[in-house]
Amino acid sequence: MSDSQKAQTLANIVRIRFGDSPVFLNTTQVISGYSLQRSLTGTLSLLPANSDSTSLAGTPGITMTQTPTFTFQPVTGEAFAQSFIRPLSPTDLLPLSLSGTPIDVLFRLAVQSVNGLQNSSMLDTSNRAGSPGFYRLLINLRSLQIAGLLGVRLDAGSQPADSNAKVGGHLVLTIPDSDDPELQAIVVATRRMLGMEEKAQQAEVVYGSGRPSPGQIAILTRPILGVLGQVASEVQVSPDDIKRGHTVPTVEDTKILRRPTVIIHSGDKPPSDNFTVSQYRDRWYWIDAADFDSKLAFSVMQTLLTLAETTTQSNTVVTIPAR
Repeated sequence: MSDSQKAQTLANIVRIRFGDSPVFLNTTQVISGYSLQRSLTGTLSLLPANSDSTSLAGTPGITMTQTPTFTFQPVTGEAFAQSFIRPLSPTDLLPLSLSGTPIDVLFRLAVQSVNGLQNSSMLDTSNRAGSPGFYRLLINLRSLQIAGLLGVRLDAGSQPADSNAKVGGHLVLTIPDSDDPELQAIVVATRRMLGMEEKAQQAEVVYGSGRPSPGQIAILTRPILGVLGQVASEVQVSPDDIKRGHTVPTVEDTKILRRPTVIIHSGDKPPSDNFTVSQYRDRWYWIDAADFDSKLAFSVMQTLLTLAETTTQSNTVVTIPAR
């Protein structure tokens, strides 16, 4: 089941790379069937009494087979719009950094802009590689995260006396001071890039683009289709496919961050040792099993896909017959 989900995600990334429509399937049922067969064969050779060649031989055997059956349901209509076209909420996205998810990977995948600093975009012909300031911000945020100087807090909303519903809370990004001079320099630079005052240690995160109000950080998040498009823009493709107009040139945003978010190789035949693999037309695409950074970023993307799923889909049922 896990392998099929990875293969589906990779297949959709490649389809988007070539301007094809992605297809999303939800696993609604898994039935695992087992069969056990036992057998015994024997031979008996009888010869005259004066012969010593009389023999009796037997061969036991046992065979066990497993035949899992998966039932898939295509995601369409409102569920498709809610899961894959609606932008991810910053309130859901940023707290993932508290679980150890690298914030630079998270932002590179799921954020289009921070205070007007633009991430790369596959379809933005005027600025496909994005703003250099965006990538420098990601490097600083990751350094602060590793040093424990980056926090996310959700302040609870207020509850009116005559209502059971809460007014939405505020998402707050905190950047405290550091006693280390080098880290403090990064703290000050990051606050400046985020539009914070030099001594301010926190700011409210709001959804939007451009310059926000004082004390706020405007983050424009992407929908899942935008997340997949980000990775698709960096897929290694054949130069002949670009020459023939089958796809656009690869986005080059690696001058500062040095490598694509997820390195997806292509060729006529995939290696046996791969993390996941998919075929599109007559060419294979895969992620190297020895590329930990790509596997980590791909797993973060899988987490975002799960996070974006709506409750309108059927729950997965796993059926295992008893023996």
